[in-house]
Amino acid sequence: MKLNELKSRIKKNMPIYQKLLAQIIKVPSIKGEALEDAPFGREPREALRQVLEIANHQFGLKTQQLDDKIGWAKLTGNSSNYIAALGHLDVVDAPKQGWKTPPFDLTIKEGYMYGRGVLDNKGPIMGALFALALLKEEGFEPKQTIRVIFGTDEESGSSDMRAYNSAEKEPLAGFTPDGKYPVVYAERGMLRLSLIANIDDGSDKILSKIEGDFSPSYIPDKVDVTFSSGVVKTYLGEKSPSNAPDLGKNSLLELAREQKGLPGQIGKIMAWLYRATNDSKGKGLKIAFDGEKSGELQCSVYGFELNDNQVKINFSIRYPIELAKEKLLEQLKTQLPKNSQLVINRDIAPLYHDPEAPMIKTMQKTYEKVTGLKGTPVTTTGITYARFLPNTVAFGPSFPGQRGIAHKENEWLKVSDWEKIIAIEYLTLKRLAEREYKL
Repeated sequence: MKLNELKSRIKKNMPIYQKLLAQIIKVPSIKGEALEDAPFGREPREALRQVLEIANHQFGLKTQQLDDKIGWAKLTGNSSNYIAALGHLDVVDAPKQGWKTPPFDLTIKEGYMYGRGVLDNKGPIMGALFALALLKEEGFEPKQTIRVIFGTDEESGSSDMRAYNSAEKEPLAGFTPDGKYPVVYAERGMLRLSLIANIDDGSDKILSKIEGDFSPSYIPDKVDVTFSSGVVKTYLGEKSPSNAPDLGKNSLLELAREQKGLPGQIGKIMAWLYRATNDSKGKGLKIAFDGEKSGELQCSVYGFELNDNQVKINFSIRYPIELAKEKLLEQLKTQLPKNSQLVINRDIAPLYHDPEAPMIKTMQKTYEKVTGLKGTPVTTTGITYARFLPNTVAFGPSFPGQRGIAHKENEWLKVSDWEKIIAIEYLTLKRLAEREYKL
């Protein structure tokens, strides 16, 4: 199918695609209580069930699922080896405050689609399913089997991928449309940390309670502080994804800015918090680093807990592949307040692929063909499924200049961009499946 014909077919099918996407957006697939037949909760399992039913009944594709955790639709090729598109159906929570449309309804308005998961990641991975259906419809016979894989635990640790890798062989090549364009050849490492400080001078009693919408997915936009005097103060900011803190305003910074002059140890903790939040590149903590291969270090503070005689500050650091984790931690420990310790809650190593690798060049050329834009491979601060499935890179869905959309209220995706995404996915799957691979 020529590119113009492909674009025309996608545009013609758009009402059908939007109806099916709306069905999946409707499922509030936030991680829930683990059950025997729903390890990540009923809603993620229901989203998976519905998608596989669409793939099988609507498009006639063969489907499989593994332990109610992950599933896939496939177009069988001449080889048992396969190439893959991998995305996720689980989403982060969507408190109604700040939303201009119902978060779990797909709202289409003035060329934009709104809804939780429309970008991250239901829209892009459903787009890959539609691309696979188009390939089947035209009678494409791939050399390599094609799988479109649907995970359900990406937002909470990707244990679905550990189950998949223990049961299935790795793909020859693949992409996850859960990052950005052009193709991503490197992802920075991530440390999710807690600073735990013991307070033995009683200065923490100045504060009675600290509350906020604290999540590792984003920097908080509101913190309420209750003082022992009974006074309550609210500090406001602007929410942004934790891997793009420069796009928002951290409410914890506003708290630290005003309270860093408090007496005793609690004041020193607030001063540390101010240094950690005042600059997202880690300069205040003397850990700033700029790598040639994957960019600058980034620091995001996202949580503050006040307990009896103890303070806990949660933050994450995304670091370039050239910076050794051990050296980073050694330097960071020199910047800690007295009577404190550092706890590692999550440790994800950097990811690097040769930007000249055939798989990446294929994606680069496909992107350039569909968009007419330069497709030089890029790096990201994001954490994607590419970390968990070998021979896989992030590729899409956000185009250059589009940042800070996921994990926020009024999550959006332009209809015209979704059409381009589906076209890119179609051509990428087709070209990867036509290639011969050295095993």
